[in-house]
Amino acid sequence: MPQQVRSSRPEPAAQASRPAYFGDQHGWLETPVLSRADLAAGRSGPLIVEEYDATCVVPPGARAERDGAGNIVITL
Repeated sequence: MPQQVRSSRPEPAAQASRPAYFGDQHGWLETPVLSRADLAAGRSGPLIVEEYDATCVVPPGARAERDGAGNIVITL
């Protein structure tokens, strides 16, 4: 059933990138800002996935992709 559930709200236009802090090891990094739809092929961090109701931060070295139900799966 999750394949049939879709938000009726349009996604806001995401910023291209913005600085994000990833601790002492990485410091401030200019980080791409994506939508959930941009994860269809999977992406490596750092990145920010921004939606109308939530934000996911993917740290450097991690990978984010969508599963069959549209969930964001982050592999560290």
